[in-house]
Amino acid sequence: MIKVLIAEDSPSIAAVMRELLKNDPEITVVGWARTGREAIAMRHDLDPDVITMDLNMPSMGGLDAIKTISATKPVPILVVSTLIESRDSEIAFEALRYGALDIMGKPSGAGPGGFSSIEEELKFRIKAVSRIRPMHRFSRPAQPVPQKRKEAASERKLRQPLIVIGASTGGPPALAQILSGLPRYLPVPITVVQHIARGFITGLRQWLDRQSALPVQLAADGVPLQSGHVYLAPDDCHLEIAPGKHLTLTTDAPIGGHRPSVDRLMESAASIYGPDVLGVLLTGMGRDGAEGLKKILEAGGRSIVQDEATSLVFGMPREAIRAGAAGMVRPLDKIANEIVHAIHPNEED
Repeated sequence: MIKVLIAEDSPSIAAVMRELLKNDPEITVVGWARTGREAIAMRHDLDPDVITMDLNMPSMGGLDAIKTISATKPVPILVVSTLIESRDSEIAFEALRYGALDIMGKPSGAGPGGFSSIEEELKFRIKAVSRIRPMHRFSRPAQPVPQKRKEAASERKLRQPLIVIGASTGGPPALAQILSGLPRYLPVPITVVQHIARGFITGLRQWLDRQSALPVQLAADGVPLQSGHVYLAPDDCHLEIAPGKHLTLTTDAPIGGHRPSVDRLMESAASIYGPDVLGVLLTGMGRDGAEGLKKILEAGGRSIVQDEATSLVFGMPREAIRAGAAGMVRPLDKIANEIVHAIHPNEED
């Protein structure tokens, strides 16, 4: 049985959430906190398996509560907040940086009708985060790129490279750390598939754009790839690389339950860029990206997989390693340096 603590300042919304969760035999609601301060106290008293956390609460908001809980006695936290749909959506991604495991939007209607539309998603995400062992997570400044590397300087330089990145649970903070560690004038385009709940991708783009010296934008159909730009797959569309090195968006059927699919992007990149692709697979549940990364290696490209110690969820990286698709396994704070080295192997930065 998954014990859930609801942190929500609205009595009506908390009551609706309790009723929805009561219908699931695997979930029991053990308490309701009206403020972040109450959530911290009840976390110690009730020992919940999951906390659903609103961000906009009186006395102490959800973000401060997440920071405190993650720093003292971490517990899986699912952010459920309307702030996702506002200008303050950046707070939701800061919540992920400071220890929340996942985020989902709260419907604008507070009644049962509005919440019934997210009932299944709410239960699914609660069950998913309950299986994750939370980490003491805090933002860390990007590590400076080392002046010298011990590896041989004769490694082949990528000629007209493309960087392809895939991530799922735990991905936004990992992406922020990598992008913030890359130089402003990077002579290569970067394409990204990040699994995230519908409606969050625009907020993620804005947040990442503030973390990175490189401009971050949502991919659009038919747009030519430009060096020094980061392209995020939009909601509910596969992102692919087309002949002529343009971006293509499709609404083909989900692959392995995912649209966008990391595999789809990586496989298309391998077919167009061949040996000049560097694929990067980060933290996440499932196995999306393992086959795509393998296609990149088969085409003569390179691959980097995030290591277990720094992955919030080691599912996707583990599957890539098992598939023989991990050219390198690196901790998160070394991946930006590996990307730079793949482009300038004989140069000091």
